[in-house]
Amino acid sequence: MKAPGKIGTTTLAACAVIGLAAVPASAGTTTVRKDSATGAAYSGAYQIVNVGNLTFSGSGISASCSSADLRGTLTSTGSGTLDSAAVSGCSSSLGTPTVTFRNLPYTDGALVYGPSGTYDALLTFTDSDLQIEANFAGLSCVYGFDATHTKLTFEVRNPDNAANSTGQLAGTMNNVSLGLKSGSFLCPTGVVANGTGTAKGKVTSTSTTYTQKLYVTS
Repeated sequence: MKAPGKIGTTTLAACAVIGLAAVPASAGTTTVRKDSATGAAYSGAYQIVNVGNLTFSGSGISASCSSADLRGTLTSTGSGTLDSAAVSGCSSSLGTPTVTFRNLPYTDGALVYGPSGTYDALLTFTDSDLQIEANFAGLSCVYGFDATHTKLTFEVRNPDNAANSTGQLAGTMNNVSLGLKSGSFLCPTGVVANGTGTAKGKVTSTSTTYTQKLYVTS
């Protein structure tokens, strides 16, 4: 049985960051590499941190979080898990919320290399276990996939992509949303999340910090 993972946060944006290469599944023409687009294949632990605030809005609600730290493992073919999540520095128009990420670890994503427009790859996340319980001023609201919200898709850009100013592998969410699974009729719906996060690996398996630059290629 999967144990619930609890973090303090305010927004589905944190959920979106989970998709920033955090839990990709294998794709036949996708390779995770280190250092450069021609570097050696990378398998190991990763860390994702946000760049700028994570924000969400909808139903008259606005919120942001200033810090997110998500960790797990991935293979060179793109398969992996999200094992832990910690988000802080959160505030909202309903006060300071608390969110529980249920059913960790999360799986069943697909990181697919395929340059289009300004991005290099897409991550589509479809784990049916994904649920986020948000508590706003006494309201308990559970969000996840439903008939309308069946997947989360994020644009992934390599460090040398002209549209990526972070210098690291980065993923962006644009108006990402989940459906309200349960909770009071007062729970906000139609909520959208926005933000950017960067992903790094470990130089060696015994490293205690995450400094390895990552790329996604064919």
